[in-house]
Amino acid sequence: MRLLHKTLILGAAAAFLITFPMAASAQLVLTGAFDGPLTGGLPKGIELCATADIADLSLYGVGSANNGGGTDGEEFTFPADAVTSGTFLYVASDSASFHDFFGFAPDYVSNSMLINGDDAIEVFCGGSVIDVFGDINTDGTGEPWDHLDGWAYRVDGTGPDGSTFVLANWFFSGVNQLEGGTTNDTCNSPFPVGTYQHEEPVPVHPKSWGELKQNKIGTEK
Repeated sequence: MRLLHKTLILGAAAAFLITFPMAASAQLVLTGAFDGPLTGGLPKGIELCATADIADLSLYGVGSANNGGGTDGEEFTFPADAVTSGTFLYVASDSASFHDFFGFAPDYVSNSMLINGDDAIEVFCGGSVIDVFGDINTDGTGEPWDHLDGWAYRVDGTGPDGSTFVLANWFFSGVNQLEGGTTNDTCNSPFPVGTYQHEEPVPVHPKSWGELKQNKIGTEK
């Protein structure tokens, strides 16, 4: 009986150690990528969303895979900041062009975000890939996920996708659609800043015919 009890405890502990990182990894999701129209193709960067309170953001990091050359690993590790659920985070290659284009400052700056619309992006937790945009082993030029001088944005209620890119979980501006203006608001297709919803919106169904008829009768009295 003691042996069985000990086995159950060890099993529960092992399950906790396995599931805890998985639960933690689901707390940060990559929601957007952009390749801007300003001089030098700026601003360049990504948007992420915290889907739960994160006490220590330094568990997470990002990296880019350029021109189909495969992973470069975790190139930028976040500082030990705390963020609340629903917070959007912006990581850009530089601060000045990001501010000029979007009208606010990025949260973090990293050279790892010197990306084009044909490059892939990885998100890490504890050194493991927990989310990805694009195929890290494929140059995205001409691929369905190519967004040169444009943007890619995650579909509501999806992600994170682990180490496998899921094209159906993204929608796109199209190539050259961040052109036409010098700010996000004046471009042909503005980047949808901070619009991702982790829980897919529940559709509002119209009232039944009986309810509508009853309401109409009530208003006519």
